[in-house]
Amino acid sequence: MDVSQYLEIFIDETAEHIQNLSDNIMALENEPEDHDVINEIFRAAHSLKGMAGTMGFKRMQHLTHDMENVFQEVRNDKIKVTGDIIDVLFQCLDAIEGYLNIIKETSDEGTNDNEAIITALNGILAGDGAAASAPAAPKEEKKKEDGAHRKKYLELDLTASDRDAIKLAEESGRKVFGFTVYIQKDCLLKAARAFLVFKAVEEFADIFIYNPDTQDIEDEKFDLDFSFFAAVDNGEIEPIIEAAKVVSEIDEVIGERVKYEMLAPAKKQEADKEEESQTATQDETRSTALARTPATAPAKADTAKASAAKGKSVNKPVANRTVRVDIEKLDALMNQVSELIIAKNSLISLSTNEEGGSPSSQSFHDQIEYLERITTSLHESVMKVRMVPIESVVAKFPRMIRDLSRKLNKKMELYMTGEDTELDRTVVDQIGDPLQHLLRNSADHGLESAELRLQRGKPETGSIHLKAYQEGNNVIIEVGDDGNGIDTETVRNKAIERGIVTPEQAMNLTQKEIIDFLFMPSFSMAKKITDVSGRGVGLDVVKSNIEALGGDVEVKSRLGEGSRFIVRLPLTLAIIQALLVEVRNELFAIALGSITAIEDVAISDIKYVQAEEVINLRGTVVPLVRLNRILDIEPPEEEPENLTVVIVSKGEKQAGLIVDKLLGQQEIVIKSLGKFISNSKIISGATILGDGEIALILDVNTLM
Repeated sequence: MDVSQYLEIFIDETAEHIQNLSDNIMALENEPEDHDVINEIFRAAHSLKGMAGTMGFKRMQHLTHDMENVFQEVRNDKIKVTGDIIDVLFQCLDAIEGYLNIIKETSDEGTNDNEAIITALNGILAGDGAAASAPAAPKEEKKKEDGAHRKKYLELDLTASDRDAIKLAEESGRKVFGFTVYIQKDCLLKAARAFLVFKAVEEFADIFIYNPDTQDIEDEKFDLDFSFFAAVDNGEIEPIIEAAKVVSEIDEVIGERVKYEMLAPAKKQEADKEEESQTATQDETRSTALARTPATAPAKADTAKASAAKGKSVNKPVANRTVRVDIEKLDALMNQVSELIIAKNSLISLSTNEEGGSPSSQSFHDQIEYLERITTSLHESVMKVRMVPIESVVAKFPRMIRDLSRKLNKKMELYMTGEDTELDRTVVDQIGDPLQHLLRNSADHGLESAELRLQRGKPETGSIHLKAYQEGNNVIIEVGDDGNGIDTETVRNKAIERGIVTPEQAMNLTQKEIIDFLFMPSFSMAKKITDVSGRGVGLDVVKSNIEALGGDVEVKSRLGEGSRFIVRLPLTLAIIQALLVEVRNELFAIALGSITAIEDVAISDIKYVQAEEVINLRGTVVPLVRLNRILDIEPPEEEPENLTVVIVSKGEKQAGLIVDKLLGQQEIVIKSLGKFISNSKIISGATILGDGEIALILDVNTLM
């Protein structure tokens, strides 16, 4: 069976199972006797093993099978959970994740057998190894007994209706065959193999008696064998047996011609009669199917029973009511919405240019309002589909902090809040690495040793906090710790040592300016290089990645008390509310989320600080930015008496952008400029206006 079509589903579900196992193993370390957690881990490991086996990834299957064996013994209270066992289990997860990463790249699991981990798992089982394998022995013995025991189809306690069905098939001139199918001992999906056998057999015959019934088979309520009776109009048994044997993980198929007189006498006749009356309709359907020729039989009995069996499963609890959607389909849908918004803007442009009040004018405006409602609703719906909780990113961090605690020999605890805060999918996919680095930075650089913490009167266990929440059109993610904080004096000296500033300049730097040195390329404060930090690839990468998403990062720190890194991210990168402005007949858009105020400033109110233009805005000194100079546009011939200033902010920084005219607020679609105009960081994109004009979108972060 070609399973390559299921590879994407396998990758997604395996990632979910790995995260589920990680979360529960973390919980098990804190509560080793929690049987609910143990059972959940066992179920996840079993599912992972089954999926790997179905896809043909034998190495992953072998590893998860041994991992499942350990949890089987833990579940049976034969093994007690210890820290060493937890370490081995996490090594298993890392190995499984390694397989998954190779599968993503090559569609194959690679050649690493992870023998050391498997040996460690078997070592855990060594104390009760015999007990662990004991239950399987009787089944093997039972299976390998004499041939008489293998003909189970003749030993079945058939009901009267089953016996009558066999008799009716013979009377209609059809041959009846009985089969017992034996599945390999290490088969993972017995039910799937059984139904594949049924499908193969139905190419030659009609199956009309199952033991156990299809519902029990679907629920895997049977051992390693199942039986059935099938009827054919003509033909031999060999092709049927060969077809059944082709199904993978089938050990043996036993079958022969069955005649009514060969059957054992029916037992429990009264019970059978009662059952007969309750299943009369089913018997009639069976009889009709058996009397058909293959040419006139459009459906199989198994199909109906299997459908009925599947119908019963609707009431089973649903673990996660989510639907996976290909991101490319969502992007296509977003593009359609973008075009719809452009069409709306075109109508609005026509309506503003319209003169007079003809009778059709009102209808025209009504249509615009209707279109605006539709596009707004559609936009919100699509955005909700694109928005995903950041939980998918931060869920792996508790495990990472646990490993760092052991590696760095520091006691630390991670506290997370706001995991359900939602962000655009494109933002969530790229925010994981920056957040991971900030957390590693807190664990390595931020938290002191246990001895130093006790000397300072702090708890021995350090605290790392990750907090996410929505603020307007932005999502704020804070990563902080109660550690040492940033020693600005040391950072200042490092900057002087590297020749970034002179000693005289360094003396006039503010705390924030000193901390900003940490975001410079290759500026590392690590005293030694480790696999945790200190390789010069640090906060500069964090900053560039966050700014590439349209966000920014700032730091607040107090020496001896701790630090906080505050990351601001836009909710979405596709459609935004913007203010359209004009600079010397050129149109520009500024994201509304960056604007704090719009001021009318008199020329006489402009002051100079270090030869730079500033204004005093309600007690705050705000530097002015003349966009015509920044954008290389010719200045106006005459300086007006009053200037229109758009006050924008980035964190605690503010700046005033001088523009010629305000054109109003509008919902705009962000279009990429492509690779040909990638050198201008001041411009983050462009948008198409209602009249077909192009407006460039200013990147406030770069301007600041």
